Amino acid sequence: MIDFILKYWLEFLFTITTTGLIYIFKEYVGLKNGLQALLRNEIVRIYEIYTELGYCPSYMKENVGEIYSNYHKLGGNGYATSMINEIYKLPNTLFMEGDLDEDIKRQIVG
Repeated sequence: MIDFILKYWLEFLFTITTTGLIYIFKEYVGLKNGLQALLRNEIVRIYEIYTELGYCPSYMKENVGEIYSNYHKLGGNGYATSMINEIYKLPNTLFMEGDLDEDIKRQIVG
């Protein structure tokens, strides 16, 4: 009787444990891929906004750098790298020193 219980209950417990681990792993992979997609989407959104504006403030460059760092840690790569490089190439402000008078800047910006 003890042999029967040890043999079949241990197999049963092993099966339950293995099934649980597989389920947890699939959930982890799903969450990882979902988070990676959200981070990639945010990088694309920031890229589109600031390349259209023609400048990107330094605080946003720092923010997108953090987003990309976490995206890369999750296994993301590819075209997001080129987008990040383009964002870093953008000037920090719309106006460069000596481009316009202060009066004209105030009229444009408001």
